[in-house]
Amino acid sequence: MMPHVRRIRLVVEYDGTDFHGWQVQGDGARTVQGELQRAVLEMTGEASIVRGASRTDAGVHALGQIAHFDTVSAIDAGQFAPGLTALTGADVAVVRSEEAEPGFSARHDARGKAYRYSIWNCRLPSPLARRTSWHVRAPLDVTRMRLGAAHLVGEHDFAAFRAAACDAPTTVRTITRLDVEPRDGLVDLTVAGTAFLQHMVRIIVGTLVLVGQGRIGADDVARIRDSRDRREAGQTAPPQGLCLIGVTY
Repeated sequence: MMPHVRRIRLVVEYDGTDFHGWQVQGDGARTVQGELQRAVLEMTGEASIVRGASRTDAGVHALGQIAHFDTVSAIDAGQFAPGLTALTGADVAVVRSEEAEPGFSARHDARGKAYRYSIWNCRLPSPLARRTSWHVRAPLDVTRMRLGAAHLVGEHDFAAFRAAACDAPTTVRTITRLDVEPRDGLVDLTVAGTAFLQHMVRIIVGTLVLVGQGRIGADDVARIRDSRDRREAGQTAPPQGLCLIGVTY
């Protein structure tokens, strides 16, 4: 009789500072996926692939990364959260684990993702915020940034906001939410959408920072969007300010 294969769904939180991104790499670099797969092997004795909803880049964090793996073990689904967390480094934790429907895919079944990008907007740096924010010294005009952000909500061609190495077959994406909010010295940008191009959120942030500094106008964001030219947009904001906060199904 073939063993019964179960699919386990995980909610994972991690500080991405010391990881070379989510995905396992051939050079043996430390990754979130690799850390979790090592823990699954130790807990179950099975070499399982842990597949995530988002292949976050090096330095990027997560509050609500969704992942899944298959197992034939009889371990209660809810026990994987504390068990795997005990076997990983202090910078990654499985905050919830549960039985998933057969065929569930953390990546392909996702209908939307939400990210938060945090900017430390003060003249002096913050030692406590340095691992989770981008330090921008010049004051940012949040009102101007909101006006610029409005040009990116909805379905648009985001070719101007993707990395040169991005190989997505289409650059049309839908942003359902793009909020800019000040918070205790920080400026938080919350971006939600159906899917994102490589570095798309970070390039959007870099462009809106130019708006907030008065270096370009809010309406220039529409011009940059319609240009479809990466050279027209702002810099790619550094990874440490970005956090995957949730995935919807």
